[in-house]
Amino acid sequence: MDEYLLTDWRALMAGIRYWLAGGNPYGPYPGLAGELYPPGFYPYPPPTLVLGTPLALLPWQLSGLILTLASVVGLERWARQTSGRSAFPWMLLWLPVLQGLVIGQTTLLALVGLLFAELAYRRRRDWRAGLLLALAVLKPQAVMLPAAWLLFRAARERRWGLPLAFLVVSTTIWVAALVAAGPGILPRWVEGLRAYDDNLPNRPLVFPPLGPLLALLAGVLWWRRGRRDALGALLLLNTLLYPLSVIYVAVGVAVVVLRWRNDWPWYPLALSWLLAAVLTPAVRTPDSIALLTQAIVATGLLAGLLPRLPWPARLRLRSPARESR
Repeated sequence: MDEYLLTDWRALMAGIRYWLAGGNPYGPYPGLAGELYPPGFYPYPPPTLVLGTPLALLPWQLSGLILTLASVVGLERWARQTSGRSAFPWMLLWLPVLQGLVIGQTTLLALVGLLFAELAYRRRRDWRAGLLLALAVLKPQAVMLPAAWLLFRAARERRWGLPLAFLVVSTTIWVAALVAAGPGILPRWVEGLRAYDDNLPNRPLVFPPLGPLLALLAGVLWWRRGRRDALGALLLLNTLLYPLSVIYVAVGVAVVVLRWRNDWPWYPLALSWLLAAVLTPAVRTPDSIALLTQAIVATGLLAGLLPRLPWPARLRLRSPARESR
C-alpha cells in the first residue's frame, strides 16, 4: 500500500527536486525512493516547476496531504454551495475519484480550480475567476473545453476582467518559468510530451469497445439534465475525449453529475468496485484496459440517470396491549 500511496504526486515532487538540482525533469530522472522514471514521466508544463517548488521543499507526505485536502475540501465546498448536497460519497464510493486521491493525481485539483473560477465569475469577481482559470489550465487536458467556453462567455458579455486577469497571470508564470529554467526548457518539455504519449494507452473513452455506449449514456444525461449548462456539457465532452485510458481521468463525470442532479443515487457508485473486481484482466492489453475503464465510467453516468432507491418504510412496533384490542 505504501508503494501505491501518492505515487503520482511523489513522481511530480521528484521531478521538481531534480530540476532544482540542475537536472532535466522531462528526461529520465530519479524518484524519491531511488527508482528511475522514464522520459516524459513529468508531463506538466514548465510553470509548474516554479509554482511547485515550495511544495517540493517539504516532505512528500506533508505536501501530499496538502494536495489531498485542497482537492477534497475544494470539491466538497463547491458541491455544498451549488447543490446543497455533500460530494463525499463520490470520493469514498466511486473508484475513479478515490483512485485519483490515493495516488495523488492533480486532475481533481484542476477541476476544483475551474469550478471556483466559474463560481467567482457568477458572483462578478472576474479577476479572481481569471486567476483561478489560469492555474486550472496548467492541466489543459482536463479542463481545456470548459475553460475556453468561460473565456468566450466573458468576452461575449464584455466582461474583460476575466480574460485580462487570465492573460496577466498566465504571462507572469510562463515568463517566470522561462527566466528560472531558461528558454531551453520548452523543447525539453515538447520532447517529454512525445515520450509521455508513447508510454501510455492513449484512447479516448468514446472509442470502442464500450465507447459508443458511453456516448449514448452521456447524450441521454445531457438531454435530460444539462441542456442549459454549456460549461457542464463541455466538461463532459472533454472528459470523454481525454486521450488516456486510465480510471482517474473520469473524475469530470462526477462533477457533471453533481452539477446536474442533486438527488443522485449512491448505488451505481458502489457498483464501480464490483466491476473492477470482475473485469480486471489477468493480462493487460489496450483493449482490456479500455473495457475496464469504460465499464467503470458508465457507473458514474448511471448515477445521473437511475432513480434513487426508496428507503424501507419505518416499521411501527405495536404494543401487546394494542394487539389485544
